[in-house]
Amino acid sequence: MRTFAVTGLTTLLLGLSAHAAVAEPAKDAPVEHKVASTLRAADDYWSAERMQAAEPLAAPEGTPADAPRTPFAAGEPVDIDPTPTITTKRYFPPYSTKAAKQATWKSGGLITKTAGKVFGTGGNGKDFVASGNVVNSKDGDVVVTVAHAMMDGEGRWSKNLVFVPAYKNGAAPYGKFAARTMFMWSGYYKDGAHVPPLDFGMLVVKPVKGKSIVKTVGGQGLRFNSAAGTSNLLLGYPSNGNGGKTLQYCSGASVSPSYGMKWAMKCDMGGGSSGGPWFHAFNKTTGTGYQISAHALRNTTTSYGAYFGPEALKTFQAAVAA
Repeated sequence: MRTFAVTGLTTLLLGLSAHAAVAEPAKDAPVEHKVASTLRAADDYWSAERMQAAEPLAAPEGTPADAPRTPFAAGEPVDIDPTPTITTKRYFPPYSTKAAKQATWKSGGLITKTAGKVFGTGGNGKDFVASGNVVNSKDGDVVVTVAHAMMDGEGRWSKNLVFVPAYKNGAAPYGKFAARTMFMWSGYYKDGAHVPPLDFGMLVVKPVKGKSIVKTVGGQGLRFNSAAGTSNLLLGYPSNGNGGKTLQYCSGASVSPSYGMKWAMKCDMGGGSSGGPWFHAFNKTTGTGYQISAHALRNTTTSYGAYFGPEALKTFQAAVAA
């Protein structure tokens, strides 16, 4: 296992113009797209009323039931450590490790600050809401979510993207962090369709009041090329859980994956939870862990996450260097 410091990461990226469709790169690589915006600051567009009215983002339609499994490259495990936290005992109720039906997160810890909502305007002109999570990085400005929050089913880029950490009941206690650029893997949108096993993305967000998002709320760890885990924790803001007003979670053992995905677990989170962080090992005392995926797909009983393999690592490295 290698543990990377958040400095000295290399970059590999492809720049696109503000209104370009996804071009076919010469080779597989992260794709960067500058976020188009109709706002000068997050508050100019994303009022409390507009956030409340945003539609929960659903998984892409038309995902083939028998999507071919992308070979999961056997890379050496790589960890990005979470930001340091106090490890003294907290007086919060422990979360259930066998919660296939979602429950409201009441166990405290750093995750209550780093998890939050992604708001954006889709290619159809409608505002949407998804989920995301702050991760540790050199400049402290990277948020992990899903690629389908960045691009719709017709290959149109999203705009007006902001991240609201620690969202609760309509409040933005730490501010609204506007995204300046976003990254996905070049193979995610191919031949006019989404490729579920590559449904991950990274937002690079601007500071608020002169402070990066990690300096403001902290950052979770990341784990790439992870081996299978025995217990999963998935968090997000589904519309079918308290109307998307509070952070919800599911937890439990892995089940057999489908749709070419790597990770699967029983969970009933609906629209709006796309992009929520997925952990295998989680510190109950500090509320920190190593994120190994993001919520990308769901059928009536099961949630699925893409594999954070070499492609996700290179995408993260590109976001760190942006």
